[in-house]
Amino acid sequence: MQLDINHLSLKIGEKLLLEDVSVQLPQADYLCILGPNGAGKSSLIKIIMGIMTASSGEVKLDHQPINTYSQKQRARKISYVPQVHNQNLNFSVEEFIKMGRYAHHSAFSDWNQDDNIAFERAINITQTEGFLKRHINSLSGGETQRVMIAAALCQYTPILLLDEPTSFLDPHHQVEVHHLIHTLNKQHGMSIIEVSHDFNHAAQHSQHILALKHGKRLWHGPAKDILDSDILYSLYDQHFVFTSHPETGAKIALASER
Repeated sequence: MQLDINHLSLKIGEKLLLEDVSVQLPQADYLCILGPNGAGKSSLIKIIMGIMTASSGEVKLDHQPINTYSQKQRARKISYVPQVHNQNLNFSVEEFIKMGRYAHHSAFSDWNQDDNIAFERAINITQTEGFLKRHINSLSGGETQRVMIAAALCQYTPILLLDEPTSFLDPHHQVEVHHLIHTLNKQHGMSIIEVSHDFNHAAQHSQHILALKHGKRLWHGPAKDILDSDILYSLYDQHFVFTSHPETGAKIALASER
């Protein structure tokens, strides 16, 4: 399932948050959206989800304008994992994950075998079986993020959007969540759009990167090509030095003090 973003702009009052942004997400692609704070990354995600409405341009899903889909139809195609920080959710883990099936139900439909299959798949992939009866507010940050992803998987969509999925996690849980996202893309064929500040992770694990600055598309291309001194300086107004990862040998960028 292909997602096309064509000449998208967003203006709220006098503030232009996005200006003429275009990018394609082919089926089973992994796109990271990078950029400094205020670049328009989260706004772009919210337009795709229908949380915000673009001022101009359009988003197409399988060549059909996405605003022609009902909210429930869109929810069968695209799932969303928001930032996890100080969530106050008064549900058990099992209850919350099962809510991911809302797009596949009417007001009077019952839980069925398809729902069971989607639920079991979601908890197996995310390894959340061990705390289904616990309350979400009792979980660690990493556990909560896995539950959020499980609910999105229970929704059973071909496209998954994540807004800074590791931003409030410790290093162990960052690695754990990154591994889970990579597995969803490579082993389960999900198309991924991830908003991130971690350009080294994006360069090594995503397929393509969209770099935004001041609401405009600064750069788009193969992920590893982002690790270029001119591109990174243009994006962050910061010089970087480059070295090799001591375990993998992959090129990584470190902020320079000059």
